[in-house]
Amino acid sequence: MAHQSLYRKYRPQTFSDVVGQEHIERTLRNAVGDGTVAHAYLFCGPRGTGKTTTARILAKALNCEHGPTPDPDGTCQQCLEIAEGRHPDVYELDAASRTGVDNVREEIIGRVQFAPTRGHYKVYIIDEVHMLSTAAFNALLKTLEEPPSHVIFVLATTHPHKVPETIQSRCQRFDFRRIGIDDIVGRLRAICEGEGFSVPDAALALIARHASGGMRDAITTLEQLASFTGGTITMADVEGLLGEVDTAQLFGIAGLIAARDVASCFRWVASFVEDGTDLAEFVRELTGHFRNLYVLAAVGDGHGIVDAGSEDLTALAEQAVEFGGPDRLARVLTLLGELAAELRWSSDPRLSLEVAFTRMARPDGEMTLESLAERIEALERGTGAQAPRPAAIVPRQTESVPAPAPAAPVRQAASRQATRPGELDRAAAKRIWSDVLAEIRDRKPARAHLLSTVDVDVDADGTLVLEFPQDQSFSMQLAEEPEMRDLLRVALTVVLGEAPPVRMQIGRGGMHRAAAAASHEPTASPAPKPERKHSSEPASALAAAPAATDDAAPTDLAQFLVDGLGARIVAEHGALSTEPVDEQTDESEAADDYQGFMSFGDGMLDETIGEDD
Repeated sequence: MAHQSLYRKYRPQTFSDVVGQEHIERTLRNAVGDGTVAHAYLFCGPRGTGKTTTARILAKALNCEHGPTPDPDGTCQQCLEIAEGRHPDVYELDAASRTGVDNVREEIIGRVQFAPTRGHYKVYIIDEVHMLSTAAFNALLKTLEEPPSHVIFVLATTHPHKVPETIQSRCQRFDFRRIGIDDIVGRLRAICEGEGFSVPDAALALIARHASGGMRDAITTLEQLASFTGGTITMADVEGLLGEVDTAQLFGIAGLIAARDVASCFRWVASFVEDGTDLAEFVRELTGHFRNLYVLAAVGDGHGIVDAGSEDLTALAEQAVEFGGPDRLARVLTLLGELAAELRWSSDPRLSLEVAFTRMARPDGEMTLESLAERIEALERGTGAQAPRPAAIVPRQTESVPAPAPAAPVRQAASRQATRPGELDRAAAKRIWSDVLAEIRDRKPARAHLLSTVDVDVDADGTLVLEFPQDQSFSMQLAEEPEMRDLLRVALTVVLGEAPPVRMQIGRGGMHRAAAAASHEPTASPAPKPERKHSSEPASALAAAPAATDDAAPTDLAQFLVDGLGARIVAEHGALSTEPVDEQTDESEAADDYQGFMSFGDGMLDETIGEDD
């Protein structure tokens, strides 16, 4: 007797034998039992998922001698002839070899009107229907839309997008899924028991994973291994024939990367390369492994998403926790993608693999955004992104002494020297201001932005001046609230030891002149200013000007004129002096004063140019 392939020998004969397509099996069983079978079906799905087999079982259910019945017995003459492919009322057509309109007209349209010869229905099973030409599809439209009551069409394809919408709209569509690893392993185990093969479960799982959801591919691989080994199949035989990587190795190297153990990664690569495994195939398998880890880390429940057995699914969930989150796994997947592309042209694949593992385990040496994000994530979790180091030896103490309570943190100025409020000057204020802001940010981060753009200065009496920009008067109003002032006082106390007086203002300005005068001891008479000779008596005009007040604080240039040249400020920023002015001063006197001031400035400019020459 001629040998029959295992996938044909163990082809499902009833709906209950179909594996991994419960949604289709249940729908068709109910339709046959209720007598609501549609006139046309479209079976879509990857290869080896049971499309043609299900079509044959449907033909059995309709033409069984005890039917139509959802459970054909498989022993009557009708069922046996359908299973052997020689029933006169069941037509299996290969659309790949009958693509033209003439074939459709001759074999379908011209015969569809005839009644069944022996069964209840005439069933047309058109495999790879997407191979029909456009003219053939158009010729089939009318017959497919309104066939005789005794005709059932079953169209099967692996490329449903190539089937015209006009055809799909006239059919009930069923999408066959890829079969899960557990279902394939269970089916392979039943075949091994029936054939007397000895195969470990790990080897069957590797065969199922290699089949990528196709039952026919898995059974064919099992038959090939049985012929190669004589019926006793080991894990090494499967790895050698398929080039697949053992799941335990994938878990092992992933665990080393999660632990950031670079040294063990190098030793693992040295041992792995000696086996002669294709590194490109290994990277592909490792990418699939990390993809499963990423899905479990991001979603949590991998049932229906992760293509793995129940035992592997549990182990994957445990290992996903070791990576701390999906962000690190996403970076590992990015590095694996780069590695797969690099291996195509790499002159030393082993070195490329070792460098990639080092980058996965230790992001410290990289300055990419991904590595920095991983290091920040590790710091936020409280775990460093460092490789494990030997633990430091701690000398054993004979007596346990309770550690003293840590003192409250006190921020020091940038100079690392304590600055007392009475000794505070402008340079010291600018030096300690960053520490004050940091202290405020630690206590109330939301309030620290109010003072982030403030410039600081110090009055002669030691008052700390906070100078807000011209467009931030609202921020100054918020900063002057009692709660914010208390917060500022506490921060200054922590940094300086004692909080100095604080004054806030809009814009830059010098220290208070009144405060500066009060800080010096009074003298009998002020020192006379040296007289300066100019053409229009600028000194007398300036001497008659009133002194500046708090409301009109002098700028740095004005301060230079006051201190160095003996000038006095009449007004600043358009604000008039508050000192009393003689109301009898007429416009001519004001013009003379202005002309004298301008002549004075011109004379000073001439003297400066002469000195430079």
